[in-house]
Amino acid sequence: MDKEFWANAFAMPRSERRHDELIAKIAAGIARRRLAFPAILALESVKPLNYLASQALIVLTPALGMFIEYATLDDLCDMLQERKNVERLIAAIDMENKKLTAPKPENDNNQPEDPGPTNE
Repeated sequence: MDKEFWANAFAMPRSERRHDELIAKIAAGIARRRLAFPAILALESVKPLNYLASQALIVLTPALGMFIEYATLDDLCDMLQERKNVERLIAAIDMENKKLTAPKPENDNNQPEDPGPTNE
């Protein structure tokens, strides 16, 4: 048997799609809902199972298709096949969370002006 065939026998064909937009969309949604810590914890704990998760999503696509667009599910399955994309997702979630929770600098322009001495 051809060893190269069996190495990818059950893999979904990888497309040349860029996953940056999907990662940014997921990270922004998680950070906006203030779920960054639980999401990062969950992703870190299941990171070794990323390929298995992508295959499970393929099986669950008909059921999940009622809630999520098929194109998005296809992109997600494709993205999860490589561990580096999970790492990128974790980094993007962390970065989006830092943007939302960073203290905003105070502007001197917003300070009320001192009217100075009054002549009475």
